Amino acid sequence: MTAPVARIVTTRMPSAPEPIRLFYVNNVFRYSQSYLKREREFCQAGVELVGCNTPEADGEILALLISSLKQVGLQEVRIDLGHASLLKDLLNAAGLDKQQKVSVQGLLACRDSVGLKKFMEQNSFPSNLREAFLQLSRCRRLGEVSSISLSGSKYDKLNKQLESLLELQETLADYEIDDLVFFDFSLTKKIEYYTGMVFEASVPNLGLPLGGGGRYDNFIEKFGKLRLPATGFALEIGKLLQALTAQGFEIPESSKTKVIVASKFRDTAVEAVKLLREDGVIASLEITKRSLEKTMEYGKLTETDYVVSVGSSLKSPVTVFDVKSKVSRDVMLETFLEEVGG
Repeated sequence: MTAPVARIVTTRMPSAPEPIRLFYVNNVFRYSQSYLKREREFCQAGVELVGCNTPEADGEILALLISSLKQVGLQEVRIDLGHASLLKDLLNAAGLDKQQKVSVQGLLACRDSVGLKKFMEQNSFPSNLREAFLQLSRCRRLGEVSSISLSGSKYDKLNKQLESLLELQETLADYEIDDLVFFDFSLTKKIEYYTGMVFEASVPNLGLPLGGGGRYDNFIEKFGKLRLPATGFALEIGKLLQALTAQGFEIPESSKTKVIVASKFRDTAVEAVKLLREDGVIASLEITKRSLEKTMEYGKLTETDYVVSVGSSLKSPVTVFDVKSKVSRDVMLETFLEEVGG
């Protein structure tokens, strides 16, 4: 959904105050060989933060991602994070051709440090780049990047990218989520528009990422004249449900009481419904003018807890019928509210 959002920003929100914070929930269609055994249409929920390229913006997105996953009930949430431009620029600095780049990425993904070292020796990597690749491949936390730097003005861009990871680490520490974020130098996205951090969210025992995202500072301008940095993430709803099921999560049953209010006096009944709803009760008005017996039958079919019959004034007792037990009693509405109110 990033492309449609980018198009909306450029065509319908050119004067919107920045940063722009957007969210969406929508069905997505994706055709890929990797989806042959999976649904090509799925529901996706995501957010985009447009118009800001600070560590605070990236930190906000990651904090929101983690908070969202926890809010739906998932446990042991983990974020794996890399830097799209850092790996690409290092590979370019090493002067590798396309096939060699693929080989290095494969070795990094497998965490094959021995194979990586052998490959670099065979392909005459500069010593400083060789050490940078090995050190970055061993890093598991963003803070560990602090020990890595490249000397020489031609590596200024690479050093700034390393510094951006350290600044992000400090932001995540302020959110107290830095322990949930792991650095993965090999992590890049197949989608080419990412320019900064890229990340995936996961939980144990699922085998697939729940979603992910990253920074894309040069993408929105492709849809118009606006040159805006942006970052965001997307989650697949189906995968969230799979993860919740795998973790034994059960959707809690609603504990709110359901009540039908019946009366020959509409104004009094409407007032009773209003008071019940204000107190957290799921209340509805009997609008078909059917008999009390028929209302009780309807209440049973709709899993209603009580039918409340009110007279011409709420200052008088109301009659409360328990739909399950069919027992009735007269009680003041205030007392009934104290018993069932939310």
